[in-house]
Amino acid sequence: MSKEDDYMDFVLKQAECLGKLFILDSGEGNDFLDTDTGWYVEDLSGWLIKPEDKESLLKSIDMGRAYDEYSSSYVFAFWSKSNNSDIEITFNAPPIIP
Repeated sequence: MSKEDDYMDFVLKQAECLGKLFILDSGEGNDFLDTDTGWYVEDLSGWLIKPEDKESLLKSIDMGRAYDEYSSSYVFAFWSKSNNSDIEITFNAPPIIP
């Protein structure tokens, strides 16, 4: 398993702590190589959904309709460092651009 997989596993576990499932769409930059963990981290975007909605979302992605049908579940997963230098993940809805 690569260090990138370890970081993604960490993000998925943070979603699970909220009772949700995170389905990755893309990386969003803010890249950083964390020397403590060896992880290459970056902000991510994707869908934060109830686990029971997984199959429906995946079908919607395959059909090219996920951005419309699941827009209210689309989030950014921002990483930050805590006071004790641990990586933390915060899930936030993207800003609405007029």
